[in-house]
Amino acid sequence: MLLNTEASNTRMTPDRLNDWLRRNGGFAGNNMRWQIPGEIDGSGFGLELVSQSARRNDWDYLSGELSKGNKVIVKVAGRRSHWVLVVEQRGPANVASSYIVNDPGMTTYQERTLAYFGGFKAARSYSGNWLDEDAFNMDSEIVVQDVSSDELFLYELGDLQRPTDVYVTLSNRLSVPVTGFFMLALFNSDGTYLETIDHEYATVDASGSLDLIYQMPDVSRLKEDDLRIVYSKYFSDMPSIYDTFQPVNQRVLNNTQNVSEASESSLN
Repeated sequence: MLLNTEASNTRMTPDRLNDWLRRNGGFAGNNMRWQIPGEIDGSGFGLELVSQSARRNDWDYLSGELSKGNKVIVKVAGRRSHWVLVVEQRGPANVASSYIVNDPGMTTYQERTLAYFGGFKAARSYSGNWLDEDAFNMDSEIVVQDVSSDELFLYELGDLQRPTDVYVTLSNRLSVPVTGFFMLALFNSDGTYLETIDHEYATVDASGSLDLIYQMPDVSRLKEDDLRIVYSKYFSDMPSIYDTFQPVNQRVLNNTQNVSEASESSLN
């Protein structure tokens, strides 16, 4: 509910989340370890379990957590372990009808409040910045350039593969800064991730831009494969689709001599 509804992340489904939890110690027997889902987008960066209450109808707790901007899921009457997401509070505290909920058990959406369930039995509060691929409003421009001529002789003397410099400009169209690892990655023509070439940890200011420089050891691979920038809240040699996002618009300009014609392409 948190990753899908509140973050508008259409890729996150119960099956995908359960698969990720099974592979990352998210269950103890048949019980879920509630702190583990918060690690799906990086420990200490995004979705985090911050507190919980086991008291029935703990309205002060619920109102307090909502006022902090946290997302709260509550256990309600009905099927075993049925949880709903409290979307907002409209009205005074201590009144069940003041709390609007999103119920994943409905086949078609209807607006419900906690009054429908007669209150709640327990609550868990999560914090986070709710950044996902739909909200990640960033562009990148990648320029591949031969190393300067005064450096070339060093590689020629050692008969070494000549590296290339990769200049990247990131433009952040969000009203908040974005901090994390910006990885220069290689993808094949089918859009499949191959490997991470280089990475930088940086912050792009709100509504700002940032210039980064990377180095690519073997530019000849660009004859068949593509360069893209991949963002992650934490670094991984093999980034998962669950915790990485690509800027929406990516332009690549190859100015190297190793490729017969400079090519320009748009990656979506």
